[in-house]
Amino acid sequence: MRNSFRHRLILVFLVVLTVVQLLTAVFVLNATQNASRQQQIQRLSVGINVFSDILANRSEQLNQSLSLLSADFGFKRAVATKEQETISSVLSNHGKRINANAAILLSPQGQLLSSSLTGLSADDVARLFTKHKSEDNDFVMLNVNHANYQFVFQPVKAPTLIAWVGMGFLLDENVAQQAKAMTGIDVSFINSTSIPVEIISTLAPELIQHLSDIPFRFADATLPPQEHYPDNYLSQAIQLDPQSDEQWVVLHQSNQRWQLNYQQLRNNMLLIFAFTSLLAFIVAMWVTNGLTKPIDALVNFAKKVGQGENPTKIYGAPAELQALADTLSTMRSNIEQREQDFLYQSEHDPLTGLFNRFAAEKHIKHKIIGLTGTLLLIDIKHFRQVNDIIGFANGDQLLVSFSERLSRLSIDVSLVARLDGDAFLLLLQQPANKAEISQYLHGVVMPFDVAGSKITLSIRTGIVQLNGLYQHIDTLFRHLEIALNHACVQADDSYVYQEGDDDKYQRELSLVRDLPQALIQGQLHLVYQPKVNIQLNTCHAVEALIRWQHPDLGFVPPDEFILLAENSGNISIISEWVMAEAIRQAHIWHQQGLAISVAINLSAHDLMDESLPARLAQQLHDVNLPINAIAIEVTEGAVMTDTETTIKVLSQFKQHGFHIAIDDFGTGHSSLAYLKMLPVNEVKIDRSFIKDIHHNATDHMIVETSIKLIKGLALSVVAEGVETPLGIDILKQMDCDIIQGYVFSKPVKAAELQVWVSEFNRTTA
Repeated sequence: MRNSFRHRLILVFLVVLTVVQLLTAVFVLNATQNASRQQQIQRLSVGINVFSDILANRSEQLNQSLSLLSADFGFKRAVATKEQETISSVLSNHGKRINANAAILLSPQGQLLSSSLTGLSADDVARLFTKHKSEDNDFVMLNVNHANYQFVFQPVKAPTLIAWVGMGFLLDENVAQQAKAMTGIDVSFINSTSIPVEIISTLAPELIQHLSDIPFRFADATLPPQEHYPDNYLSQAIQLDPQSDEQWVVLHQSNQRWQLNYQQLRNNMLLIFAFTSLLAFIVAMWVTNGLTKPIDALVNFAKKVGQGENPTKIYGAPAELQALADTLSTMRSNIEQREQDFLYQSEHDPLTGLFNRFAAEKHIKHKIIGLTGTLLLIDIKHFRQVNDIIGFANGDQLLVSFSERLSRLSIDVSLVARLDGDAFLLLLQQPANKAEISQYLHGVVMPFDVAGSKITLSIRTGIVQLNGLYQHIDTLFRHLEIALNHACVQADDSYVYQEGDDDKYQRELSLVRDLPQALIQGQLHLVYQPKVNIQLNTCHAVEALIRWQHPDLGFVPPDEFILLAENSGNISIISEWVMAEAIRQAHIWHQQGLAISVAINLSAHDLMDESLPARLAQQLHDVNLPINAIAIEVTEGAVMTDTETTIKVLSQFKQHGFHIAIDDFGTGHSSLAYLKMLPVNEVKIDRSFIKDIHHNATDHMIVETSIKLIKGLALSVVAEGVETPLGIDILKQMDCDIIQGYVFSKPVKAAELQVWVSEFNRTTA
């Protein structure tokens, strides 16, 4: 239930609250931090100003003291008379009165006259005098012995300039502490001329070590205040000597107070966040419980509906959910009705209302164990033609009437079903033989009144006697279809399935399945039967006949597997193989100097392929064989299948120069009408008329008449199935051209045929 509506709703509450509070916290804390920084900067700026005022006040104090000193007559006289002891005494006494740390007297040219500082070099004096003359400030800074002094100078005149007197304060820890006391911020004096850097600071000792990189951190005195110098401080550096980056004062503003305020604010906000989250969770639970309780009821209701139950209708839900509950109740009723409709439609034929195949199989399957009685599969003969004549609407009405008669049979029928178009199934509770079944169904096929016309139907019936031994529905229905197929093939009204019929069916399935592989594995081969010209007593033509030696079933008669191939759609691959094999053998014979024309048989399916003549001619051309190396034979039945297309294809064969023969002449009913139209060279009279001509006057007359007719159309005649020398004599007298039969040779393999032809032609030459 992690993805339940309740959990998702609670999660939404908490996520929204969290996002809002986080955004609020970010804005508040960020604003607080910015305000704190501004306050720090402002406080630091005030401190800088106060420190600057301290330096300015000290400068003012020095100026006032020096003004008094430079105006003192005694001091002027001492300077003028160069009384060194007096000068030193006056400078020392005057400096002590104002707590000055240094006093110095310079000539107007800047030479040192007197100084209270020891170790003051000429360079220091020159640098000090130069700064005094060049700077506009009230004071100058001087670094002496790694100490910074703030000096102020006043001229000594009598009345002309006779000297410069200066006094200075030392910028030491006392000054730093004084500044810190006045500003509240820490002060550090840094002198980078010494190594290590000399630092005087009010900071704690452990923090002073972080100030040694002042030249690098404040290379530019105009930089803004720097953070973390040291940590938790905001620092601003001021260059004491504008002409040098060696003397600095750094003011440090601690952010501890602001940091404590910030942390306190953050902790308060965390407490508020925790409290509001808990409150939001409680409110979300309360709200979601109120919402999800009716939803859970709806979910359970829907589940029960899905499981086919009839749950109690929901009442008391909020208006919107109550509407949904009412809709679900209505939906349940509609689903139940539709299920009943779907169930009926899935088991009944929409036209006749009878059970369909699915329902029939399910009904029989449930009680097949020990089932007795009689099962009938009824097929209406030629119903498609009837449908074409009377129209589809009348055809449907005819099927309805037919099904109604089946349903009203007087015998005990436990099941009536329509399996497909014109196939119906009847399950009789009692065994019944063919005669009884024919009597029962007699009333079913009585003339029907359709659109004012009387329509009489003929039916075929496949019958299976149920002996209680069937175990599988598939086996039962297969036997039923086999029985109906036997009835169709044998042109009988009905057929009762017999033991062994299934073996033939399985054999046919096996042959259909194995045929393509048999061609690949070389199980099929061609044999050749000579066609002897009895007028010239020579043999220059043979007929190629296919043979199949099955590895398991043994020899399979051509009539059997050719018919199966035609019905299963595999006849084209057989024809292609025969053509290729016949061309290959003819090519071998022609290379050996044996000019034999090989006749191949084409099926009705082959004669529908209008590209076949050109393909066959090209195959002969590819192996450099003449067109007369291959002859074409087609049966009369194949010609009658689609006469128009057949004539068109045969005409193309004729145009390419192929010799064409009509096989099995006389076995059909329409050959005479079309014979004059067919582009053929030869007609073969079927052996059924030939084999008895020496003692059957009727056959003799038919053959003689047929030969005259064929010869009258300027066609050659071939007699098939001649088995006796007497038959040869009779046919020769009738002016027959060619004989094909066992009297000369049975069909033999290529090697035997080659020997036979060579021997026959040499003997009769």
